[in-house]
Amino acid sequence: MKQIETYEELSALASAQLRRGVKTNTIVTKEAYGAAVDQHRLRVYSEPDSLLLLQKRDGHTRMNFFLNTLADLQELLPADTVTEIAYRPRDIGLQEAVDYWQRQSFVLLFERMRFSRPAGMAAIDSPIPVRKPAEAELETVLQFLQQNFSVLTGCIPMEEELAEDIRNGRILLTEDADGITGLMHFSFDGKIGEIRHLAIREDMRGKGGTIPLLAGYLREIGEKKSVVWVRADYTAAQKAYERFGFTADGRRSAVLYFH
Repeated sequence: MKQIETYEELSALASAQLRRGVKTNTIVTKEAYGAAVDQHRLRVYSEPDSLLLLQKRDGHTRMNFFLNTLADLQELLPADTVTEIAYRPRDIGLQEAVDYWQRQSFVLLFERMRFSRPAGMAAIDSPIPVRKPAEAELETVLQFLQQNFSVLTGCIPMEEELAEDIRNGRILLTEDADGITGLMHFSFDGKIGEIRHLAIREDMRGKGGTIPLLAGYLREIGEKKSVVWVRADYTAAQKAYERFGFTADGRRSAVLYFH
């Protein structure tokens, strides 16, 4: 294993793997990996036919990969490693990668489905106000995410990542006298918005709390195309998104865990 010191070093290793037939679950960009490199949280295992990217997170390791051959790699992996493999129906190679990692002692925790809402759909109206938190509220926002999502599989941002999203206006809140009642965390590249986290405080669930957050989010992205990943076994969440114009688009992912 080797710790990556510069993004250019990482980019060169990834580029060397990019040839016909490679199986990968990541795109190496500075936006995706720059912080991990700068903070010395990224180690790699590199061979001519494989590259493992191991990013240290809070309490676990997130793995991405490039595979040109399916060699035995499990002895290289630290405990509590998580990876997610997203694929379309025609992506046979990535579906083979799901099977391969299970043979490498990963356990399939659950699957997700992607739902899409096309651009140009009617806005959602809500009289309930939403607001963007200030950076000074970072700890409160992080605690709310930790209370509502798994540290292992919930893709909770690290503090510096969350602080950047707050600065960029990518967090929306609803609240009452007792604090945060709902939170929306999203990304937006100018063309497509992605709902990263949507959570409602337990005592407020079932009372329409998602509506103002979705309305505020759609205003923020200018009603461009929107996507969200939902667990395949969470039918209630799927139906909720469908009521607001989201439909399953055929993309799925497998969340795998190595203990």
